Amino acid sequence: MAIRIGFPVEMLMKFGIGIGRTLPAHQAADVAALADELGYEHCTFIESQNLCRDSTVMMALAAEQTTRIKLGHAVTNPYIRHPAVLANTMATIDELSSGRIFLGIGAGGSAVAMVGRSARPLGELRDVVSFFRAFVAGEQTTWHDAPMRSGWSRRDIPVVLGTHGARSCRLAGSIADGVFLPGLDPRIAAWKRARVAEGAEQAGRSLDDLELWSRGAVFVHDDVDYAREFVRSYAATSAFFLWRSAVSRPEPVNRLLASALPEGVAEEMAKLAERYQWEQHEAKGAAHARDLSSDLIDCFAIYGPPGRCVERLGALAEAGVDAVSFTLYGVPDKAHMITRIIHDVAGQLR
Repeated sequence: MAIRIGFPVEMLMKFGIGIGRTLPAHQAADVAALADELGYEHCTFIESQNLCRDSTVMMALAAEQTTRIKLGHAVTNPYIRHPAVLANTMATIDELSSGRIFLGIGAGGSAVAMVGRSARPLGELRDVVSFFRAFVAGEQTTWHDAPMRSGWSRRDIPVVLGTHGARSCRLAGSIADGVFLPGLDPRIAAWKRARVAEGAEQAGRSLDDLELWSRGAVFVHDDVDYAREFVRSYAATSAFFLWRSAVSRPEPVNRLLASALPEGVAEEMAKLAERYQWEQHEAKGAAHARDLSSDLIDCFAIYGPPGRCVERLGALAEAGVDAVSFTLYGVPDKAHMITRIIHDVAGQLR
């Protein structure tokens, strides 16, 4: 459903934001509160214990300072928190927020890599989602053959899967309530949405049963070259994940995506993967992002003057995208940015 954000016409798209990479916990809650007032649909919090404040603390503080906006991870994973601990934490914050929490979860990224582990198999991710739903609902369930049940939670919390490759997109289509789809190029968005649709069809569902969020970095500024520097590192992260999950793989469906990318971008992703540094994950000024082309950055970020941003969002809308989640990890003044997005960009979408 379209939202009204201080304008006499309904917006063409829904918008969410992602924060937490550099903010102190109380400042993250303040940004969430402003996003609530401005009409954003959700505010997500990064999960990476070596790089930023604890996501669940930020989320709990935000729950106390907001009244309408949805709050969740983007994304946690099945490794660094025991599933029962994660489920109990999310149920508690859902109680604090009067039912506005969702679980954003994926197979694992920087949080897992930086404790020396690999991403979990997708089969285990499916099991975690099933366990989570049963546990927060207060049902008897098991984890690795250990029976357990919440003594207090009787909640229904949506699950949003973070995806990159074809298999994770199909899994999301079959089991999730929503999906985060990194990539703000219409060709990437269309490829990912098609894979989600395949998974949904296999499970007897359709895309109408899910919320699909295209996701990427944003920086609205009149100087496009200046703006590009603030989204460069997030674009590198997204490109790295898409390379290892899809573009580097030989299956025909992945070759289809590789061939759809702008000329030279797939080769550029391969070189990026060789030098990617986890300790600089999504950090402004990351060395591995220094020489990325504008073509690659444009695949995962929207930036520059308002008119350019509106044009980019319009191209996504033509590809069927009606919900965009903007990451603000590289943005120094997040309050100013989320306000400008609404007034200078969303207000021009008709």
